Parts: sequence; C-alpha cells; structure tokens
Amino acid sequence: MDWAYLHIVINHFPIVGSVIGTVLIIAGLVFKNQGVNISGLGTIVFAALTAILAYQTGDPAEDAVKGIPDVAESLINRHEDIATIGMYLMIPAGLMAAMSLYSIWKKERSVHFLIIITLILSLISSMAMLYVGRTGGQIRHSEFRNDAEKQNSIGYQNENETEK
Repeated sequence: MDWAYLHIVINHFPIVGSVIGTVLIIAGLVFKNQGVNISGLGTIVFAALTAILAYQTGDPAEDAVKGIPDVAESLINRHEDIATIGMYLMIPAGLMAAMSLYSIWKKERSVHFLIIITLILSLISSMAMLYVGRTGGQIRHSEFRNDAEKQNSIGYQNENETEK
C-alpha cells in the first residue's frame, strides 16, 4: 500500500465523520442524551485526526494523478487549497470536541456551553469538508464538474499535449 492509496481510503472519514458527528451532537442536545453527545464528540475528534492524515497523504496522491488524461492541475491546486482550509477548520472542532469530552468526564458545569461551541465549529467544518470532498471528486470524476470546469480541464490537457 502506498501513500496515494491511503489518501483515497482515508479521505472519506473526515467528510462523513464531521457530518455524522454533527448530526449526533444535534440529536444529543435535542434529546438531552449524554451518550449520544459523547458519540458525536468522539466522532468529531476522529474526523479531525483523519483530516490531518488525509491532508498529509495529499501530496503523494497528487504525484500519482499528475499526467493522467483528463486530470487538470488547476483542479488539483483548488482541491489542495480548499483541503488546507478544511483541515484548519476541522482541527479546532476536534480540539473543542476533545475538551468537551474531558469536561463530561470531569463532570464540569461548562459541559453544555462547550458542546454548543463544538456544534458551531463542527457545522462550519462539516460544510467545509463537504466542499473539500466535492473538489477532490472533481479531479477524477468529470461528472461532478460544471461545463466551465470541463472546458478548463480539456483546455489544460490540450495545452500539455501540444507542448510535448
């Protein structure tokens, strides 16, 4: 197994994990269920850790797809930029989730406040991670590209072919 393959395997966890963790936190707050809150918080921590791992394996994945027909470097660069933002949004959500878990364990009075802050951060990071996934999917899945992106990709590929 190489790093590019690991990127393909691991990159779904921060996206799906952030969404599921956020939904669990909302459900835990609505139903006042501490167990569901703990599950959601743990899922957000896991999503943040896997976001870091997915980001670290991004460069080898980039190297693996460069030069493949219908893969435009502009799509890779955009995905990399959005993934950086997504990771830096996911990390504070994960840290706040960890603080919330610690607060639950210590039975502190600030638990509810910390969970609300975690929820806000996880909502923001979930939206960012969904967009990260979309831009990553567009690299190899042309069906996710709009017409302008398809033309850009085709134009980029045509330019490369004529330079050779």
